[in-house]
Amino acid sequence: MAKINQLESLKVMKAVVEAGSFTGAAKRLEISAARVSKAIEQLEITLGAVLFKRSTRHMQVTDSGEHCYQSALQLLGQWQSLQQELTEKQQKPAGKIRLGIPMTWGVEVFASLLTEFMQLYPGIEFDTQLNDQHVNLLAEDYDLVLRLTGQLADSSLLCQKITAYRYLVCATPEYFEQYGMPGSPEDLPAHACLMYHLPGTAKKWQFFRENKAFDIYLEPKLVANNSLLLKSALLSHQGVAHIPEFLVADELAAGKLTRVLSGFSTQPLNLYALRAKEHRLSYRMQVFIAFLRERLGQG
Repeated sequence: MAKINQLESLKVMKAVVEAGSFTGAAKRLEISAARVSKAIEQLEITLGAVLFKRSTRHMQVTDSGEHCYQSALQLLGQWQSLQQELTEKQQKPAGKIRLGIPMTWGVEVFASLLTEFMQLYPGIEFDTQLNDQHVNLLAEDYDLVLRLTGQLADSSLLCQKITAYRYLVCATPEYFEQYGMPGSPEDLPAHACLMYHLPGTAKKWQFFRENKAFDIYLEPKLVANNSLLLKSALLSHQGVAHIPEFLVADELAAGKLTRVLSGFSTQPLNLYALRAKEHRLSYRMQVFIAFLRERLGQG
């Protein structure tokens, strides 16, 4: 009988637990029952633990066996990921990326980046879900979630900052001609404000004066959970918005919007890439994240 290595022993361990018997594992792996028995025997000697309680009619996994099985799942998964990654690196990146991204940013910024990336790497497929709500990466089985937020809450996820955007306060020249320009954030409650807002959060805009944060609480003319709707109202002269620069940069450059309160800074809107700790970063994911960081300007 050829020598059994530890990787094969782990594969056999997994098969025995899942098949419920040595015979079932042998059929599943297409090896002899004697080799299955030998692999488990060697594993028990190496680990110094009994993995199965065996009788003529019954087999039961011990506590040590269950612990070994769970570890085998993890180690075999890492081995498979390593094989896939090295295979990919010998070829061109390929495979599927299941991705969750913010709705507005996805439409306004990511769409053109995705097209460019798919042209560069035709072997990579995407399953992309757009949602402004914070999706559950683990529960919904995403490979990667891109999240826009001022400050990321503590989590068990791995995080990379991709880039940061700033907020601007602006309105159309026509609006300011009719209602005047706010000279300070404290003037904003007297204006028609267009606010991005999620349920359960305060209706306020935050500013910084001499590095100290202060909040301006508002009764907005329009509240919405989508910035494209706010942008439409903004360009229709309906009020003042506190809005990410990437949404209005072209309109500001064209003179369709006027920025105010430029002397007051706001909390940046950071773009993070989030993924599960237990998932190995595949080569295609490495390529994709590197592409985003390069195109969005944060090395």
